[in-house]
Amino acid sequence: MAPVNRFLGTVEDVAACVRAERAAKRLTQQQLADLAGVGRRFIVDLESGHPRAELAKTLDVLRVLDVRPLALPSVPTGATLNDVDLDEVIRRHA
Repeated sequence: MAPVNRFLGTVEDVAACVRAERAAKRLTQQQLADLAGVGRRFIVDLESGHPRAELAKTLDVLRVLDVRPLALPSVPTGATLNDVDLDEVIRRHA
């Protein structure tokens, strides 16, 4: 199965993504924790949107779920989002 590209701009986005992908793969929290080399409590916290989840562990979990987190590039100083062609940005990073 090919990795899924996901824009994850907030803690809530990460939490929703982990919950959805874990469910789609029919993994329990413990199974996901074991595969990612983290504790079940970390998965519980991550899925609930804990704001201080360790980045390296979070990336390990996303890797196990075949999710590639993407971020939108910053907007140049003085520009607004209206000046950015978001469709082009998505095409370049998908």
